[in-house]
Amino acid sequence: MDKPSLSSSSVEAIRYVVIKLLAGKKYVVDAVYRYLVEGKGPSELASEYNVTKHRIRGNIVRFIEKSGGERKARAMAKLLAETSIEVTPIVKGGVCTICGERVQEDNVDRHIATKHKHEVQYLTNKTKMAIIKVKKEKEREAMNS
Repeated sequence: MDKPSLSSSSVEAIRYVVIKLLAGKKYVVDAVYRYLVEGKGPSELASEYNVTKHRIRGNIVRFIEKSGGERKARAMAKLLAETSIEVTPIVKGGVCTICGERVQEDNVDRHIATKHKHEVQYLTNKTKMAIIKVKKEKEREAMNS
């Protein structure tokens, strides 16, 4: 049995999700899943999450690009939903809880990606390992059925 691994585009998609979760934007992850897997439209999701449909669409497009295409993005969204990695947001009330720096809303993702690379890398690797574990379990189940 081959050792399951993830492509670099899959790792980039995971990193994108980790940054969004650290920024306290779980709605992005939920919206991507609901769009790609459940077939919900951007307008409906925007209304539910109280953001613009352009923002929802932009997040979905970026996730698809980072995943390496819509088919891969759909598979990655399903795998991410099956893993239970807890990520606590690090920016609260416009202040980074790690470094204490005040962060503007439109710079939160950039702040996290540049100033807290180690946290992003750690959580990306942790999520990657959890996804590989899920993939192995699925392979094992497929072989036993």
